[in-house]
Amino acid sequence: MLKYGVLGSGIGYTLSPKIHSIVFDKLGVNASYDVIDLPTDGLPSEIKRLKDEYDGFNVTKPFKTEIIKHLDEVKCSLGAVNTVRRENGTFVGYNTDVKGFYLSLTHMTGEIKGQSILVLGAGGASEAVISALVTAGADVSVNNRTTVKAVALADKYRIKVWNGEKPTVIINATSLGLDGISNPLPNGVDTSECKYAYDLIYKPSETPFMTFCKKAGAKVSNGLGMLVYQAILADEIFLGQSLDVDGLYEEIMKIIVE
Repeated sequence: MLKYGVLGSGIGYTLSPKIHSIVFDKLGVNASYDVIDLPTDGLPSEIKRLKDEYDGFNVTKPFKTEIIKHLDEVKCSLGAVNTVRRENGTFVGYNTDVKGFYLSLTHMTGEIKGQSILVLGAGGASEAVISALVTAGADVSVNNRTTVKAVALADKYRIKVWNGEKPTVIINATSLGLDGISNPLPNGVDTSECKYAYDLIYKPSETPFMTFCKKAGAKVSNGLGMLVYQAILADEIFLGQSLDVDGLYEEIMKIIVE
């Protein structure tokens, strides 16, 4: 039996085992998928065991960057890895977040080339989003509470730091509003031309950011679609075969969306 899992900290809520199990069942693959929940400082002491026990694993917060130094090879340009596969005794890192996000967003919006898109946040998740948007030809700007981080990300991807433009799409990669106190959008963001709003998290299923943008007339989505798409793309890597990504996406969404 093949053995996979998702590596992270504080991830007991994750839907990943259910999603990957559906894919394995559909394909007739004899494989298990675990939750590997470690303390935030627990990776160095556990990495040997993981390599001994697993054929591959997904990586989520807070280990997407830290995992890189424990790998033999990384096959992605982004400075973060979310998929690790055993290959001939070595461990190789990949990133399916970029394409997973792109497929999920365009499933809602259609073509995004030329659209004015505001990304909220400048962390690792934001970088995956920005990479996908820039590659697709969108007009991207970034806003972050810490301006220096926004400037660094803008310089790296040759995009703008947000300066009051009215976006047609807003992507939220922050925790704004989740505390029930802070505003769900940064001060000054005008949603009058916003057609689509996308929050990267999927729990809660409707965030304060989504509620605010929906009331402003935007079509909204949480990050469940991204989770599903990146999981299917990871399974392509794990199993070394091309899959019917869109077909599996539709089947999985029917099962896990109540």
